[in-house]
This record gives sequence, structure tokens and C-alpha cells, in this order.
Amino acid sequence: PFPSAAPEAHPHENTSRNRDIILGDEHRRKRTRWTRLLIFYLRGLALFSLVRGLIDWSRILGFIGEDNAFETAAATWQVTLVLYAVLNCTAAVGLWLTSAWGAVLWLIVTICEIILPWLTNQSVRDAGLGDVVLGLLVMTYMILTVLSARERSREF
Repeated sequence: PFPSAAPEAHPHENTSRNRDIILGDEHRRKRTRWTRLLIFYLRGLALFSLVRGLIDWSRILGFIGEDNAFETAAATWQVTLVLYAVLNCTAAVGLWLTSAWGAVLWLIVTICEIILPWLTNQSVRDAGLGDVVLGLLVMTYMILTVLSARERSREF
């Protein structure tokens, strides 16, 4: 009996507008697939890096390996192992937060772990298949980063 103060809305307008919003969201999801994949990859690398850091800490504390292996090892090996233990755990935090410093720190530590056994006679860990896996992880990160950057540049 009383006229409404609000203007009359046509049901067709709201439906088409909502459909455009939904389609826009779906289109946006397709455009951000590489970025999403990169985020999942960084989180997986964070877990992997954390496990590696914890393994290094357990070597230092004597839970893994021979008795007194850390104390009787060469000083360079001790310093390197402590650095890997600290930096791997720190990089894991940065990778989980998907921050640039975490990825850079992880890249530095990983490349050092690949190159160091080849430059020195003292190996901190067994080289070989582990180096190949680490190299593949670095290459995959680089590829996903490039694809994600291309995807984001198309958005703007």
C-alpha cells in the first residue's frame, strides 16, 4: 500500500551483473594459475628446506651419524654445517611467507650446497643424485617465476 523509497530493480540487471562478476573471477583464476602454482611450489620448498635444516641440526647435536662426529670433524666442515642448518631453517620461513628474501636465501644456500663439494675436497654431504635433485628444484623455481611474471605482466 505504501510506495517504496528504493528504486525498483529489474531482476535481469542483477543477474547479468552477477554473471559478469562470476565470469570475471573465473577468467582471473585462469590468468593466475602460474602464480598459484609458484606459491604452492614455494610452500613445498619451505617444508623441504625446513626438513633439511632439521637434519643438519640433528647431525650437529649428535642424533644422526656417528658419536662425536661433529666434534671431531674439521673446523670448516663444522662451520659449513652450522651455516646450512641456520640458513635452511631461515630460508624455510621466508619461502613459506612467499617473500623475495626467502627465495633468494634459498637459492644462495642451494647453489652453495651444489658448488661447494666441487670446489673443496671436504664434502659436507654426499654429492651426486642430491645435486641433480637440487639443480632440478632450482630450474623449476626459475621457470615458474618467469611464467608467473609473464602472467602478472599481462594483467596490467
